[in-house]
Amino acid sequence: MIKGIVFDLDHTLFDRYATLRNVLPYMFGELRTQINPSLTENEFVERMVAADRSDIHRGWRYVVNMLIEQGVFLPGTEAERVLDCLFNRCWPLSAVPFDFTEPTLVKLRGEGYKLGLITNGVHRHQQLKIDMLGIEHLFDEIIICGDIDAQKPDIKPFEEMSRRLGLPAGQLMYVGDNPRNDVDASRRAGYTPVWVRTTGSWIFDDIARALYEVDTVAELPQLVAKLNDTE
Repeated sequence: MIKGIVFDLDHTLFDRYATLRNVLPYMFGELRTQINPSLTENEFVERMVAADRSDIHRGWRYVVNMLIEQGVFLPGTEAERVLDCLFNRCWPLSAVPFDFTEPTLVKLRGEGYKLGLITNGVHRHQQLKIDMLGIEHLFDEIIICGDIDAQKPDIKPFEEMSRRLGLPAGQLMYVGDNPRNDVDASRRAGYTPVWVRTTGSWIFDDIARALYEVDTVAELPQLVAKLNDTE
């Protein structure tokens, strides 16, 4: 019986691609001398979004180094400078919610499920996103992994969430887009994982796919009701 539903944040509860398209023009201006001069602002934004879509599960550092190799950024560009601009000056500018995020969370709360949020990252970055989305009040517990010095795929955040919610892992569902950090890690912690097919690609052949998959979290009320009805 599922009694609690725990969510990832990025790519799960807010529209990462719309957000990127909002903030990347700022990066284009900030790092113009480091960006291939043949690229227009729109071309740069679309290259960044495409790279995020195809490889973000390997991490932003991987994505930035790949873009340097591909010539989006000029030879000699320091990945650290790009990452600093992205995390410290771009992401804080915007977080675009999916229109179904808040209604879905409200519906699940109304049906009696405890709700949690586990997100990788440092507190000031992730808390700012949560504040911009205006969803903090809808969760019983929120864990920003930097606060407990353990980032997914470590299972410690999942164990801590189980403790805070007062529910055993077997009664918890975890919903996220990342095969390694979300699906595999939560499964190892004893949760029922649900993969959100935001990027549409499963890039880790060494990880078993989740038994349950959704296109968006809007499908969760129906899915969890079906799972509980079959038990």
